[in-house]
This record gives sequence, structure tokens and C-alpha cells, in this order.
Amino acid sequence: MRFRPSAPEPLERDPGILPMLFNPRMARNQLTAIPRDAFERTYRRLKVLQFTYHGINDPEAIKRVFLDNAANYRRPAFVKRMLHPLLGEGLLNAEGEEWRTQRRLMAGTFTPQAVAAAAPLFAKLAERSCDRTPGDGGIVDMAAEATRTTLEVIDEALYSGQTGMPFDEASTYVRDMMTGMGELRLGMLVGLDMLDIAPAQRRARWARRMLVRRMAAFIHRRADAPDPPEDFVTRLYRAFLAEHPRDEAIQLTLDNAMTFFVAGHETTANALAWALYLLAGDAQAQDWAREEAQAAWAIGDPAQVVARLPYLKMVWEETLRLYPPAHRIDREALGDDELCGQKVRKGDMITVWPWVLHRHKALWDEPDLFNPENFDPEAKAGRHRYQYIPFGAGPRICIGMGFAQSEALLILSRWLTELRFAPAPGRSVDPLADFTLRPAGGMPLVVERV
Repeated sequence: MRFRPSAPEPLERDPGILPMLFNPRMARNQLTAIPRDAFERTYRRLKVLQFTYHGINDPEAIKRVFLDNAANYRRPAFVKRMLHPLLGEGLLNAEGEEWRTQRRLMAGTFTPQAVAAAAPLFAKLAERSCDRTPGDGGIVDMAAEATRTTLEVIDEALYSGQTGMPFDEASTYVRDMMTGMGELRLGMLVGLDMLDIAPAQRRARWARRMLVRRMAAFIHRRADAPDPPEDFVTRLYRAFLAEHPRDEAIQLTLDNAMTFFVAGHETTANALAWALYLLAGDAQAQDWAREEAQAAWAIGDPAQVVARLPYLKMVWEETLRLYPPAHRIDREALGDDELCGQKVRKGDMITVWPWVLHRHKALWDEPDLFNPENFDPEAKAGRHRYQYIPFGAGPRICIGMGFAQSEALLILSRWLTELRFAPAPGRSVDPLADFTLRPAGGMPLVVERV
């Protein structure tokens, strides 16, 4: 019997934009507003206020948007506007030549060689996590522990542990900010932030200001330091300083420091929590993964562990299928085109929901069940490249994909060598789609020492 993980029950019909805006459950969690036929059709056309949306689930059409004709599709203005107060003109928001320049500057930090060199750090922080996690058979919020661990990884790997952000404070700010930013609201759609006066929006703005203020103080300290550590942020600042005035270089460094601090830990933390949830629901899969992890860690060299985890990698990829961190991706057409045999006009919006794509009935066998064998070599070889896009696709695919996967597999495998996970009796776990896809209320699991 395959484990059927938690997912909102699809609606019988599309609710329309007004019910979504004024239904608190749908506005806070857009997964609850997806109709059943979205998981069966390759194309849906929607009218939302002044926008025409083309929802696509056809892998060839997705390939055209993200690769073949990627120059015709950019991040929509409303998405950039929403992200700008937090991420400024950093890599996630930049376009055109500015994006290409920034991507090139950062590429060296995320090469396979650089990621392999970070393996001992991942291993050290995974071990620290195991030491502080209770294993007495009580209930532990493993989402909180995953967040703490991935925050430590980002802080030490990219900023030499010098941001000065306490875990409890930083994680609260990030959670409040993500909740507010991800909520469907009228002000976001029409470009009038003054309309967003709900408590969640006020908390999100406060959290954003505090995070940016803390990070800005760190960047200024680093810029003034006579002999700073040779880490990611120092290299980035020097590269920007070579081409921009000092104040602009500091701002660009800040924008990217915020991008990697927030996005670099939040998505990995959520995926780790979901992976534990799936393994807790499938005892056999957990036993297989633990046996493999114990054998891999017995060699003693963290840099070699990831290559010895083929089954756990299948589990990880299946986790990202069922719970993709970026559950929705939007693009705006810069010119006319055709997708799925339908005309696309300049200014139209293209929407791809990895949440839907990864559970589409025409693309996957038993798509709602947890099945790591979906990612064995034979299954992967027979699948279209663009029906599985947990890190995006095309030129703008996530630059930190290899970093995140190595980090996650080392942490997850280390947990499995020392800890056993089971569902918490009477506690439900539901996916919440705000800015990322996270478990609402955390990930309560029964944790015991192996």
C-alpha cells in the first residue's frame, strides 16, 4: 500500500477570482481554490481583472516558455513589485543584461567543486542538529528544526556566520513575511499596496523592514572591514564595487544577500520537513533510506556521502514532485505567441503550477501517492524533461539547485542515521501555499533514537 500524503481536495469547478479574494481560506492558501479539471487538462484560460491568464500543463508548451522562446517571457510586473521591497534588484528580480551579469558573478559559488567543498560544513551542522533534537519518543516540530539548520548553513556558508541574526528572531520574521507576501489580495493585483491593511500584511511589512535593516547593517560592516573573510558576500561586494559607485555596490550586495538568506534556506527547510513527513508515512521507505544512509556515512568522508545515496535521492526528488517549493510560476508575454494551439497576446500572463503539473493525471501514474520509484533511472529516462520543474527551468533555473540538493541529502541522511520518525497521533499536516509551500503549523513528528 502506497502512502497517500496530505493535499487539499480539489474543487468541482473553478471558483473565480472574487470568491478567491473574499474567501479567507482560499486567499491564504491558493491550493484550496484549484478545480479538479486542472489536474486533467493541458490548457486553461482565465480572465482575472484586466489580465488574461493561460494556465499550461503541456511539457512542450512549458519548454517553449522557459527555454525555446524564453526571451519573450519575463517575470510579471506585479511579481517584481511584490518582491522589490525585500529583494530589490537582486538576482531574482533582475532582467536582461543585469541578470546575466549577476548570474555570472555568482556562478563560482555554486559549481560542483564549490558545493563539494562545502560538504564538511553541511555535515558539521547536520551533526549539531542531531545532537540538539530530542529522541525520547516525544513530538518534535521538525519543520522548526529544519529551518534552524538551513539558516545556520546559509549564514556560515555564504556569510561566515557574521549576519548577527538570532535564529528565533530571523525565523519569525521570515515566516511572517512569507505569509503576508503569499496571500492573494486586491492590492497586489491592482498595484496599490495601500489597500493591503489586513494584520497579516502589516506584520509582513514590519518583518521585511526588520530583516532588511539587520542585513543592511551587516553589509555596511563588511564593506568597511579592512580584512573581511573571503566568502560569498565579500566577493560579491568587490565585484559590484568594480563596476558601480560604492553606495550602489552596497545596495546590490544587500539585495542579493537578502535573496540568498531568505530563499536559500526557506525552500530547503520546507522540502526537508516534507521529506521527513513522507518517510514517516512509509516505514519501509524510511528503513531502506536509513540502511543506505548508515552505510554511506560509515566511509567517514562527507564529500563522498551524497554519491552513495541513490535511493534517498529518489526520495528527495519524489518529495519535490509532491511538494514543490515553488508551487506557482508566472510569466508575462512580451509579444504574441502560440501555446497549446491557443493564441497568446502581448501582455497576457502565463501560469505554470508545479503543484498541478507534478500531480497531473496525464503525466504521472497514481500521481497523488508517494512513490520514490518515480525517479529510478528507467522512469526518469522515459519522462519529458519539462513535466518536472521543482527548481524552475531554462536559463533562469535556480542557481543554487546543486547546493540545495547536496545540503538536503547530507542533513536528511544524517538525521536518518540517528533518528527514527513516525506520524504524531491525532496531528494533521496540511500544505500551505503562501510564498513557498510549507506545512501549516509546522511538522510534528514522533522522534526516537535509532
